Amino acid sequence: MNLSGSPSVEGYTSNLDLCLNDLETDYLDLFFMHAVQSETTLDAEYIKMGEDLKKSGKIRFFGFSCHHDNVPELLTKAARAGGIDAIMFRYNFRKYGDQKLNKAIDTAKAAGIGLIAMKTQGSVPADQESVSEFKSKDFTLEQAKLKAVWADERIDALVSTMSNLQQLDDNVKAASTPQQLAFNDFVQLNRMAAITAPYYCHGCNQICESRVDGKLRIADTLRYLMYYDSYGDREEARHLYQQLEVDERDSSGVDLSAAIRACPQGINIAQRMDDAKQLLTV
Repeated sequence: MNLSGSPSVEGYTSNLDLCLNDLETDYLDLFFMHAVQSETTLDAEYIKMGEDLKKSGKIRFFGFSCHHDNVPELLTKAARAGGIDAIMFRYNFRKYGDQKLNKAIDTAKAAGIGLIAMKTQGSVPADQESVSEFKSKDFTLEQAKLKAVWADERIDALVSTMSNLQQLDDNVKAASTPQQLAFNDFVQLNRMAAITAPYYCHGCNQICESRVDGKLRIADTLRYLMYYDSYGDREEARHLYQQLEVDERDSSGVDLSAAIRACPQGINIAQRMDDAKQLLTV
């Protein structure tokens, strides 16, 4: 179970007790600190919390999830800190050539940490994905993305959103067939990653946001835009966007030229921020 919104140890443990009561159970198999961003969250205080909760019998395993650009640092620190049983992190076909991430995955795996992939689709707007014209004799594009993650033997499991029966059926077929991706399927996924890079934010906010004055939260804004135009989760996207302060989401009058030049993905940040304002403003 993921619990978020409680930065303190007391907050996490009190939320856990509420969940146990609501679920009418004595323990959870796996307790996640959700959306961990700072390495300080893995300091001794939180590791001890996990150990104490396991000793109390309230949880069997302890871990966290993360999806920002510092995933490698968090994986590495977790391996060195000990006490972490599982990590759910952003991992998809767009990151296979990332040497820093691969080294961190190896380190975490060697430490005996269970690795769960999330955000495995690496989604961009459908009209952008269609440009690559992915064609496989065995799999749909969505299935191929899942099979690509499963091809990495270091990954123990993955999570996949299934909002309708068709998606459920497609996911089950991909998971149950022993058929592996063909080499050409991998080549096409790599090609798609390159073609659609300017529409996929990797969350490296320290790069772009350090190039602008003010409080603008570029990475979060682009993530909410992805929820809207890639996931189709429009209400949630608008809700999260509106929770940002005006000067955190409104780029009107802000010089974004340096941020655009610094973006490793080549994202037209100014255009995407304008898209978010247009689409996500209630």
